[in-house]
Amino acid sequence: MEKKDKKIYTTLADGTKKEYDVLFTFTNDDNKKDYIVYTDRSYDSNNKLKVYAAIYNPNTYEFLGIPESQEEWNTIYEVMDKIIQNESME
Repeated sequence: MEKKDKKIYTTLADGTKKEYDVLFTFTNDDNKKDYIVYTDRSYDSNNKLKVYAAIYNPNTYEFLGIPESQEEWNTIYEVMDKIIQNESME
C-alpha cells in the first residue's frame, strides 16, 4: 500500500479540468489489480467526504475501469479502514 501526496486531473465534457487528491494506491495481490482511491474534497448530503476508487495503471496513471464486484469494494473498504486506524494511532 502506498500513500500518495499527488493530484490527478480529468477533463469534463464541457472542457473544464477537475482536480482530485490521491488518498492512496495499492495492489490487490489476489487479483493482481492496482487501485487508486481519490477525492474531489466535496461532501455528500450526510456531510461525508466523497471518495472514489478506480482500477489504474500505476506507471501511467491511466484509468482502466471501476471496481465491479462486491469483493473488490470490500477489499477497498478494508484497506481504507486500516489506513484510518493507523493514522488515528499516530
